[in-house]
Amino acid sequence: MHEHKQNQCKRKVKNRKNVVGLIIFCITVGIVFLYAYYQNLRKEIDARQKWLETEKKAVGRYLDWHTGILLETDGKMGIYRKESGKLIYKEKVDSEDGYLGMYLFLMGKYLEKTENTDLPEYWKKGISLALKKIQSLMRDGITQVSEENTTAYLMDNLEVWKGLHELELAGLEDTQAISEMRKKIQAQIENIFWDDANQRWRIIGNSDLYDQTEFYPDGVAQIYPLIYEFPVKEKKKQKILYDQFTEKFQWQKLNKKINGFLWAMTGMAAAQMGDINNLVELIGNYETECCENRKYPLYTGEAGWICMECEKLYRLYERKIKTGFILCA
Repeated sequence: MHEHKQNQCKRKVKNRKNVVGLIIFCITVGIVFLYAYYQNLRKEIDARQKWLETEKKAVGRYLDWHTGILLETDGKMGIYRKESGKLIYKEKVDSEDGYLGMYLFLMGKYLEKTENTDLPEYWKKGISLALKKIQSLMRDGITQVSEENTTAYLMDNLEVWKGLHELELAGLEDTQAISEMRKKIQAQIENIFWDDANQRWRIIGNSDLYDQTEFYPDGVAQIYPLIYEFPVKEKKKQKILYDQFTEKFQWQKLNKKINGFLWAMTGMAAAQMGDINNLVELIGNYETECCENRKYPLYTGEAGWICMECEKLYRLYERKIKTGFILCA
């Protein structure tokens, strides 16, 4: 009996040692990988900083041009095409409010990435003019397409909201006024555009027209709040819409024959949902479609969305690795 108890005790000690040994092994492996990971992370950060220094001048030149056009036309946005090395005005934009929102979005992102709030005087005038134009297009807390067109679109309003949000984060002198505009439109987007009876987003504020077979605008509209990181009150309903959109349209395959063009921005919705697999597939398909012999025109907008999605994917992997280490330890 005494010998049996001794054997039991030995087994318990042995098992405990095995468990402790396994824990030590996991921690050791975790530390090794963590060290290697952060070494690579440091290299990645250094590379990004070098890239930023190289590229921010080019972005600054674009904002110079864009702001100059905005001031010359008193806030009337236009579509330009490059011909014989020059940008030529072609036509009016289809939605002034959305384009103004995207101008502020780009300006806010530039200020965030460069950490610069010491702006040229005419940039300040451009921002001020864009804000005034947006304010003039607001009716009951949401914006209409233009002074002539009183239609209010979900997508345009989300673009305006995003522009105001990014500019607010930049911390300019008139942040309080920007914040008040952003809060006003944020409060109204769900009130005006959410169709509670049918559990979907309205494309137009005063219309329930919807074709579930159409990729754009009907389908894309359902994930547009995710693309622009809009804080919906109930996240569960947005996940349902995302799952339905993915199942119906297989957006990650970038089928331009069906969708008209690539719609790379859909990957931002995947990033918000933490859908790494579909996001990786989209980026891979984009690389195949665009980077080999330039089979498809490399639109600046598409490339910009892919860059932002790569950054989001980097953060998703970073979080996943850290979570893995915590569970292991």
